[in-house]
Amino acid sequence: MRTPLEGIRVLDWTAWQQGPVATALLADMGAEVIKIEPPEGEPGRGMLRMYGAELPLNFYYQNQNRGKKGVVLNLAVEKAREVLYQLVEKSDVFVTNYRESAARKLKVDYDTLRKYNPRLIYALSSSFGPKGPDADRMSADVAGQARGGMWSITQSEDLVPTVIGAGFADEVGGLVTAYGVMTALLARERYGIGQRVDASLLGGQIEIGRLQFQMYLMMGILPPGSMLKTMRNPLYYAYQDSEGKWFAIAALQADRFWPQFCKCFGMEHLEKDPRFENQLQRAQNFEELKPILKEITTSQPRSVWLKKLEDEGLPVAPVNDYSDLANDPQVWANGYILEIDDPIHGKVRVPGIPVQLSETPGKVTRLANELGQHTEEVLMEVCGYTWDDLAKLREEGVY
Repeated sequence: MRTPLEGIRVLDWTAWQQGPVATALLADMGAEVIKIEPPEGEPGRGMLRMYGAELPLNFYYQNQNRGKKGVVLNLAVEKAREVLYQLVEKSDVFVTNYRESAARKLKVDYDTLRKYNPRLIYALSSSFGPKGPDADRMSADVAGQARGGMWSITQSEDLVPTVIGAGFADEVGGLVTAYGVMTALLARERYGIGQRVDASLLGGQIEIGRLQFQMYLMMGILPPGSMLKTMRNPLYYAYQDSEGKWFAIAALQADRFWPQFCKCFGMEHLEKDPRFENQLQRAQNFEELKPILKEITTSQPRSVWLKKLEDEGLPVAPVNDYSDLANDPQVWANGYILEIDDPIHGKVRVPGIPVQLSETPGKVTRLANELGQHTEEVLMEVCGYTWDDLAKLREEGVY
């Protein structure tokens, strides 16, 4: 079966997470992604060693580099750059998240590469965007979360800023970069033009928090720091059970579902209570209702409440940790977890593809490449080098 990006060749000169995520998403959709690394490997390969961990599989590197071919090129050597330019001539996309100053220094910036391929899509996934005083600034995931406003709306109930999760801004930044590349490829198909694509940690965080930011821009109202602290709709809230587990109810039409809600929790006597009979009254008197609900929900395990609420038609979901998520039948049914049969490591579970296409679905083909694993293969097949040529390139320090 065909894939959406079959025949698209992507050169990946990226490191750490944001840039590699973008190209991994393209690889999942069938693009031939060639990851270009220095002889020592990109720094993400050593991420776990920085923290004293040595594992058979580096989950950090695996997460964002699956499905790629691996090539080593020492771009500090002029001859290696000449090899890269040959690859550029025969490729569709070039993606990087190195700083633009580094790209210019090594002569792999957009203005240089477009000379070799005017139809090239060149994507730069930066920290804070391509313009302004911080355009070339180095950064990392948590700084993107912080500067992009996310920490201001995801605080704990005592209003302490909370890191959303390791790599959250990087993942979103990679997703936005891939979206930009796909859009540019469509534009090239329609108009025959190559172009530069710019995405960033900052832009991605603004996009993911767009609703709250739009509220401020239009109304001048800062969103609450802790949503749970300010939520006053018992039918749109999170509850803890008798085992310390949590579940969420997400009924936006609160008055419609209030009778069923009361029935599930054995509170029929409160359904017509003037303090709680409609959402306006419930919001005003929520502090009275909360301890009543807490006493009820902590009397039974989550599974009981989920079944009762589902039977009454209320939108509800468990608050999964990752062990719950890994065993959620809905996750497996939709291919959000896949198993790769690797010749070295055996069956390895990986996150699946979040978007399914009926006629040209994506596919996770393999785990991440070993350092330089496909150097000879790519240079021979794409650039037409012979074994004698490769021996000379190795002598010259190209790879």
